[in-house]
Amino acid sequence: MTNSLLLPPDPEAAPFTGRQREILERARELVEESGLANLTLKKVAERVGFTEPAIYRHFASKQELVLALVDLLRERLMGGMRAIAAETSLPPRARIERMVRHHVGVLRATRALPFLLLAEGLASGDSALLDRMYTVLRGYQALLVALLEEAGLPPSPPLPQQALLFFGLPAVLGIQFRAFPDQAPDEAQIDLLVAHYVRALFTGAGGDTK
Repeated sequence: MTNSLLLPPDPEAAPFTGRQREILERARELVEESGLANLTLKKVAERVGFTEPAIYRHFASKQELVLALVDLLRERLMGGMRAIAAETSLPPRARIERMVRHHVGVLRATRALPFLLLAEGLASGDSALLDRMYTVLRGYQALLVALLEEAGLPPSPPLPQQALLFFGLPAVLGIQFRAFPDQAPDEAQIDLLVAHYVRALFTGAGGDTK
């Protein structure tokens, strides 16, 4: 069983009850262990210690549960991102570096659960799931764009496109965490990779080197 995520909540968090959060954490563990395709409400009920009918009082369907998982991840990811972006005592590049490291931390803590959810949406054509994931992407992208503007980076290529580049290292590491965990870097190596990666993107775009 994996550890619970001890990350800052999103100030716009969905109003889950305590019991719903418990169910979502157990569902998250199941998905991390055996993938989204093997997630059933029956298995979640067994993990929580409920009867299967009792689960339906909290989540009416597997899709509703999966969408709630996205909201749970959004809390964990975006709560931390907003807190970091608000640390105006730090220069923009330092805040972006912390944001990338936080992103990697969420992926590591969840064994790249966001990738599993995105893959499910793409494979199934689930527009509700993809829309929910896209909302998270846009929120993260908007925070990065604001910091890139603050840093005075040239607006060509467009800053929204430049912001997407900062998703690259977390994406690669997320694949390692999920598919090749024995090859994934440790915390010290991640810190070095993130610092190098953000510095390279900033200098390549004509930003400061500090």
